[in-house]
Amino acid sequence: MSDNEEDEQNIQSKYDFSYSVKFIIVGDSSVGKSNILLRFSRNTFDPGHQATLGIEFANKHLIYNNTDYLIQIWDTAGQENFRSVTRAYYKASAVAMVVYDITKEESFEHIQTWLKDCKELAPRTVLLVLVGNKSDLEEQRVISKERGEDLAKENNMMFFETSALNGNGIEEAFQKSIEVVDQKIRSGFYNLSDSSKQGIKKINNGNESNNGERIIDKKSLSIGKKQKEGDLCC
Repeated sequence: MSDNEEDEQNIQSKYDFSYSVKFIIVGDSSVGKSNILLRFSRNTFDPGHQATLGIEFANKHLIYNNTDYLIQIWDTAGQENFRSVTRAYYKASAVAMVVYDITKEESFEHIQTWLKDCKELAPRTVLLVLVGNKSDLEEQRVISKERGEDLAKENNMMFFETSALNGNGIEEAFQKSIEVVDQKIRSGFYNLSDSSKQGIKKINNGNESNNGERIIDKKSLSIGKKQKEGDLCC
């Protein structure tokens, strides 16, 4: 059993969940993927966070529509030389967040490459979400919100602009994604008899609750090593 599988079992034994939902975050290096993970899972921001080598992992608990969701988030390395490693993590993903930096044209142009990987490697049921990060850098913006919205519409994606620095849009992006997943579960969109291949796993009967959301895992697990030199992720 891997450390991540053991960690998941420990969390599941501590809380009653209805479903676990796997998110994967992809995009170029330095667009802020790791800080999106940090902001959502721990409500923190690390300006010195170094580029991910391989995969980082975190959990968070959300309640929507009286259903408990264990959100499992996999943050992937954006460097080309790690693509062969991270490609394996597209499998069994329920939601794929494709991130670009609103201040970098190149990161936006590369969205099509990341989408190609998502469509080839992720389940056909994957929910695609386009995220334009670093909205706090409005004066440096080169990608208009309208361009992001148009690209999302062309590819049947949800769209959000976010700032990992101040948190704007982060909760909304994850919350709205879970709302769509919840609707699809209730409509019978997923084959829950074989849901593990779709990034959704029915765990327990779950407890109905109106307590709102809470962080359940305050540690971020790393697979591989952190880059000591080179581009910062944030």
